[in-house]
Amino acid sequence: MHSQLVVHWDGNLLKDLTEKQHVDRLPILVTGLGVHKLLGVPKLVGGTGENTAAAVYGALDDWGVTHRVQGMCFDTTSSNKGHRTGACILLEQKFDRDLFHLACRPHTMELVLAAAFTAVMGPTSGPDVLLFKRFQAHWEFIDQNNFQDCMTDELASVRVQPTRDMLLAFFRAQLDIAQPRDDYRKLIELAIIFLGEVPPADQGRS
Repeated sequence: MHSQLVVHWDGNLLKDLTEKQHVDRLPILVTGLGVHKLLGVPKLVGGTGENTAAAVYGALDDWGVTHRVQGMCFDTTSSNKGHRTGACILLEQKFDRDLFHLACRPHTMELVLAAAFTAVMGPTSGPDVLLFKRFQAHWEFIDQNNFQDCMTDELASVRVQPTRDMLLAFFRAQLDIAQPRDDYRKLIELAIIFLGEVPPADQGRS
């Protein structure tokens, strides 16, 4: 008996294989019990919900697994979540049945992070934050071996000290767990460095 599947997709702007321009590519894969299969990475004419839904359904139909799909994993963009022309609702119409919605956790948490960033740094007018763009542009000129952690700054250390031990214990415990994404682990390691400690090398990697 075949297991039920969840279909995943996530649009990316990538350089075309034959041209210098960038194009919309849509990696599509399915997961299930003992299944982790990339179905394709089609090129999209545009990143609309209609184009996305057509590409996802077409890939599933080509592989003959439409009847096994019971859920969708997607990022929380309007092209996916639109209540009329979003890819999710259009896919359900193509399937002629309801599907379980699994909004991508990193994108869901980005909404929380964005609210916190706005409260501290103020609103931004576009996807690029000038402060971070300047930092990125000058990264190669920075001596990355010469840095100071929060304990070397009087104001920062006063704020962090009451919870520092608790935070370090929490972060070390998280490194004992195999993290599903490398960027999760990198964030934990950077937090430990910020708190003035050295993260254990290669611990918790699967």
